[in-house]
Amino acid sequence: SSGINAEWPLRPGATFELHIFVRIMTLLATILKRGHSGGREVTNAVKEVDELEREKEEALRPLTSGIMETGMDESGDYKRQVSNESLKDPQVQALSQQLKEWINDVLTDDHIVVKNLCEDLSDGQVLSALIESLAGAKIEHKEVAQSVASQKAKLTEVLNQINYHLQVADDGIKWNVDNIHNKYLVSVLHLLVALARHYGIQRRLPSFVKINVLQITKATQQTETISEQITGDEEREHYNFAARQQERDVFDTLFDSAPDKLNAVKGSLMAFANKQLSKIDKSCNNIEEDFANGVNLVIMMSLAEGYYVPLYSFSMEPEAYDHKLHNVTLALNLMQEAGIPRPKCTAESIVSKDLKSTLRVLYSIYLHLLQVQAPR
Repeated sequence: SSGINAEWPLRPGATFELHIFVRIMTLLATILKRGHSGGREVTNAVKEVDELEREKEEALRPLTSGIMETGMDESGDYKRQVSNESLKDPQVQALSQQLKEWINDVLTDDHIVVKNLCEDLSDGQVLSALIESLAGAKIEHKEVAQSVASQKAKLTEVLNQINYHLQVADDGIKWNVDNIHNKYLVSVLHLLVALARHYGIQRRLPSFVKINVLQITKATQQTETISEQITGDEEREHYNFAARQQERDVFDTLFDSAPDKLNAVKGSLMAFANKQLSKIDKSCNNIEEDFANGVNLVIMMSLAEGYYVPLYSFSMEPEAYDHKLHNVTLALNLMQEAGIPRPKCTAESIVSKDLKSTLRVLYSIYLHLLQVQAPR
């Protein structure tokens, strides 16, 4: 023994690594102090330093054994890593594979091939291409980011776009810039499942997939295993989405079976829209173009419901894609608040000047006004 007394175990509240550090530094001080005199105590002190390093590695091994290199979530007061058991779970592997194949299908025209979900999505480049393809979003940060700071800046921009399109409440977002950049599998899967559900994935994802996560409290190094639910009843989700897609309406029939009547329908809805807009001295000439930025839709809803929409809540002269999308989303929300059934369309399809989607929205407003103005 070197004769140095270091208390063990840790005093309450002290971290394991700090305590080891203090013990090692004390021993090193002993070596410096007694080094010139030689002797067995110096040799023993050196051995104890080596022993402490091995002790540290051995003590920490339960925290990291069974964990593969899939990244860590270090946000807040905890460190979280996926257990090796979950990484080998056939359900987790099947979900990861399905999502990887889905991304590769979506990005076929971009010649992008994802091989490792966590690795390939961490810098924001693939996610940028994915949301651009799915939602028609425009990400200006095009260049490949090299430094960590530039990667996180790009990833921030991309995730802001994704969160905007998904319209997820803040408390429902289970991913952030740091844990996606750190390649944390749980957050990556949460993000991709949300995108796949929102935009529709042809594959049926595995149901009730759970991942066991080792959670380490930073202050005390105490550990516990928690379970993260990644998917729910995906068979029901898949069926509901497929059913919504298969529901045909009058506009599907119009486009497929009576295209010769299309101009007449467009003319009637154009006349209806102009009658409403004329109340504030506005007019429209082209259905696809004049409703794509959402301004006229917001105005028509305010006129239909008899209220004023504050100018700060939308853009009267939107140029950027995001501003147009915001306007259209606002109009669709106003329709929903007025009790109008949600048309079979998305805000993105309106901004993209999809004729069928635009006709559906105008027709829904028209039917609502007929009902409101009908004699009681």
